Amino acid sequence: MRTLPDVVAHPEELDAGEITDGQAVEDVRVTQGDFSAKAVRQLVIRRSVTEDVSFAQAHVQTARLRDARFVRCDLSNAVMRGLEATRVEFVDCRLIGLNAVECRLEDVLLERCDLRYAQLKDGSARRSDFVDTHLEEADLRAVNLENTRWTRSNLSRADLTGARLAGADLRGAEIEGMIVGAADLAGAIVSPSQAMEFARLLGLIIR
Repeated sequence: MRTLPDVVAHPEELDAGEITDGQAVEDVRVTQGDFSAKAVRQLVIRRSVTEDVSFAQAHVQTARLRDARFVRCDLSNAVMRGLEATRVEFVDCRLIGLNAVECRLEDVLLERCDLRYAQLKDGSARRSDFVDTHLEEADLRAVNLENTRWTRSNLSRADLTGARLAGADLRGAEIEGMIVGAADLAGAIVSPSQAMEFARLLGLIIR
């Protein structure tokens, strides 16, 4: 079961314009900032809430997120190298085309988010929840998705080749056209109808 973030109940307000590159943002609430298309050397956020802030097309060299919540934020087509997120929640966020190859996510919630075409190859998202979230055509090759839970989410045409799915509950995911190998599905929890679909994807003949 996912561990919830330890976010300050009534955080102090911080103007996004006051944040400098590399500054650790802690115990605050940041709203309506715009870092679109900017180069950010280091992004560190702890025990804080970030609302209506745009990182669209930003290039973040290192991101360290812990016990944080992002609400209505835009990370579309952002490049986030060295992304580490622990006990972080993304709610109503746009992450279309996010490039976070080799990310390390744990105990993360993505609720009502759009991650279509996202690139998370060789990363990890262990013990995380995906709720009402779109990941159509996302690159999830070799991603560790152990013990994840999928609820009303869409993995259509996503590439999960080499992914680790032991303990992952896929019963709430749309899997039409999903790319995955037989060995990748070892230990995954699926519905009877999904089992039939996976059989077709794997070229099995059911009589």
